[in-house]
Amino acid sequence: MLHQFTFKNFKSFKNEVTLDLLASSIKEHPSDVVNDIFDEKVLKVAAIYGANASGKSNVLNAFETMRFLVVNSFKNNFLNNKDIEPYWFEDKAVPTEFNVLFSVDKQIYQYGFSFLKDKIIEEFLYMRDHALKKENYIELFKRTGNHVSGSILDIAETQVISKMLSEDTLLISVMSKLNINHLKNVYDWFKEVRIVDYGNPRRELQSIHYLNSNFFPNKLIQLLENQEEKEQLENFIKAIDVGIAKLGIVEDVFQISDEESNVRKRVVSYHRNPNTGKLFMTPMSSESSGTLKMILLYTDLKRIMDSGGTIFIDELDAKLHPLLLRYVIIMFHNKNINKKNAQLIFSTQEVFTLDKSNFRRDEIWFTDKNKDGISDLYSLDSYTDNNEKKVRNDASYGKDYILGRYKSIPSLKRMEDTDD
Repeated sequence: MLHQFTFKNFKSFKNEVTLDLLASSIKEHPSDVVNDIFDEKVLKVAAIYGANASGKSNVLNAFETMRFLVVNSFKNNFLNNKDIEPYWFEDKAVPTEFNVLFSVDKQIYQYGFSFLKDKIIEEFLYMRDHALKKENYIELFKRTGNHVSGSILDIAETQVISKMLSEDTLLISVMSKLNINHLKNVYDWFKEVRIVDYGNPRRELQSIHYLNSNFFPNKLIQLLENQEEKEQLENFIKAIDVGIAKLGIVEDVFQISDEESNVRKRVVSYHRNPNTGKLFMTPMSSESSGTLKMILLYTDLKRIMDSGGTIFIDELDAKLHPLLLRYVIIMFHNKNINKKNAQLIFSTQEVFTLDKSNFRRDEIWFTDKNKDGISDLYSLDSYTDNNEKKVRNDASYGKDYILGRYKSIPSLKRMEDTDD
């Protein structure tokens, strides 16, 4: 599970901010948290609200960038060729920093690095010490430039490390290929985190084309070919009431030559005729974009819940009815559905669900951009008003948010007042 994600000098974020999924001491919805291996409470859901261009997507993009560098930096000149935006108006000598705290395989790790253009400045990996009750970490490795220290040197020779290391390559990326236990745990955790952008029209078109395609096997076909998984998916479709009675797979035969043919599979939906009660088959392209999104969303959520992993979703509410968004949130909170404690972190503009019945205060996050174009990230639980008072758990979160009591809303002007 993700515990904390900290970053600095990335896009609209100049100063260090932390998305904290360690539960605070508030008492509401105690069943919505899960205890980690040190019996500390971790959140399963975090929702990020904010005005357009306030930095919501940049929070998710920051983690996506960190993940991308970890998984791919072993490629030649990768960092040099990767277009990464620091804060526009920051001093060019100030590095970008990423730092993450998470638990996997009965361990808690803290991993991070900083870089400047095409050069890694610092990289480190620590592991929580099981021998002590108080919070204490063992240094697995610390790298400054090309100098490496830490217990990793007991496993891999210094000469081996120095040969594999270059100034634009993360140590975690290259050393994970040697199957060194803790390093591989960290690398594999990053690799399994899922990041999805539902606000990107191009991605939506690609996904729908993929869903309708005869030529590519996809996750949905795999689910439908398993009877138990098929029943779960159809129960989900019936629960969200999109009018589909069932889903199926048809096989199209393509004649390659007189002697050879090829069979391709595609997904179809079935609707029940209200007059006769009989089912009739329709292509997936006939379904609404909202219905297709829910089916695609199910495949993403199913994968994460099966593994107990973490998923980041940008613009989760796009083409989604507020009640369906609430349904998804409930799925992650429900211990009988989310049996492996998967985590959902998402950005949204939808305020209908911004309510004390759906969220703990520490699950609600806001982004806000000041007059200098610098974004900030803060939770409802940590927010204080001008009188230094915190938000009560009986407040009307959604209404107060729209009224600007938590900042994080557009600063609108009359069009005739916008001239310089």
